[in-house]
Amino acid sequence: MKKVHIIGIGGIAMSAIAQYFLTIGYQVTGSDLENNELIEELKNKGAQIKIGHQADNIDSNLEKVIYSDAIPDENVELKQAREYGIELLGRSQALALITANKKVISASGTHGKTTTSGLLAQILTGGQKNPSFIIGGILNNFNSNFMIKESDYFILEGDEYGKSFLKYPSDIGVVTNIEFDHPDIYRDLDDMVATYKEYVAGLSECLVTNNKVLAQLEIESTSLPIEVLTVGINDQQADFNAVKITEVELESYFILEYQGQEIGQFRLPALGDYNIRHALEAIAVGKYCGLSFETMKESLGQWQGVKRRFEVLSDDDNQIIITDYAHHPSEVKAVVDNLDRIETDKQKVVIFQPHQYLRTNSLLKDYQKVLNQNLDERVIYQIYKVRERVEEKELERLGKRLSQLVSDQPVTYINQWSNLEEWLTKYNYSNDAIYLFLGAGDIDQFARKWAKKS
Repeated sequence: MKKVHIIGIGGIAMSAIAQYFLTIGYQVTGSDLENNELIEELKNKGAQIKIGHQADNIDSNLEKVIYSDAIPDENVELKQAREYGIELLGRSQALALITANKKVISASGTHGKTTTSGLLAQILTGGQKNPSFIIGGILNNFNSNFMIKESDYFILEGDEYGKSFLKYPSDIGVVTNIEFDHPDIYRDLDDMVATYKEYVAGLSECLVTNNKVLAQLEIESTSLPIEVLTVGINDQQADFNAVKITEVELESYFILEYQGQEIGQFRLPALGDYNIRHALEAIAVGKYCGLSFETMKESLGQWQGVKRRFEVLSDDDNQIIITDYAHHPSEVKAVVDNLDRIETDKQKVVIFQPHQYLRTNSLLKDYQKVLNQNLDERVIYQIYKVRERVEEKELERLGKRLSQLVSDQPVTYINQWSNLEEWLTKYNYSNDAIYLFLGAGDIDQFARKWAKKS
């Protein structure tokens, strides 16, 4: 039996890659620094996983070693694999191998990749296209971030980190938006735009985006040798346009116009214009792939969302607990805005864990603006460190600096989980509240434990 070892196997994308190799009959081993639910699921499916990185985790008879973007070059397992002469693949190289000879549909953009990819999976599955997918979030409709099917269609996230999406060619590409992020990779927004131009130039069939992105890329829709489809909200220049938007509880309704002609009302079980745009992007891809609007309308109405995307963990008379992956300032603003769409007299409390020191420092003023929104309380938890060598005191210094910048509003800085639990217990005792936990780090794990306990 062929063997593959995965370093960082507990990450959301790497766990999907592990599932792929298990499905095609490989013996899968792996390692990660901490245990989690994804690792336990992989163990139940037959993977052998060690907690901690050790040289003796690497067998000399491995065919491949695959490693996540978070693994440093000097990792002991990588070093051992090199000594044995084992083939090494980064995450994007593994995805290129997995999707070879497939019709690849990738959803790219600074925000919304996971939701758009999930909506693509939902709509194409509903349309009997039976796509395979590897996605950076658990789709509630499938209870998985992975699916392997016999059809040619394969859905991926077009990840701009490390310019990964240039390493696995796509046939159909979605660009949701382009904003500056990943200051450890990109110099500035212009550098990011240049990379997206490369991504678009590599598409072989179709680009789905909006007119703002086309302007950023300095592209005329007629200048590309592929089909270009645009989406928008109240944008008569867009091919797929949403108008007359209404919201009822946690659902959105909109009238779809296609190239100026009214198609009908669609229901999306999610709030926010950003989610409607992602739905339009999925509809545009579905239309390009030959699906009827009626079929897509039915699939969209059955959408159950993605874990950690405005996910309601608890809802009772005293409190509502919501968790979301948002960590870029624009994402934080969009998700916090959703709180105003919930009809309630409860206090609005945001508990935000910034993600990465360098990102937080580079976008500090932007975080200040979005955290100054209309909230009753804010908690800033210690910055989540990943792919960085930063001392704890520096994380605390910058976190406190962010707290000081929003000090004209109710704000508390906390750097220990026990202290956060104590703060929440006291606040919850005297207030009915909506608690929104935000961040791409381990704040989500705390939120789930708190929801079960309270």
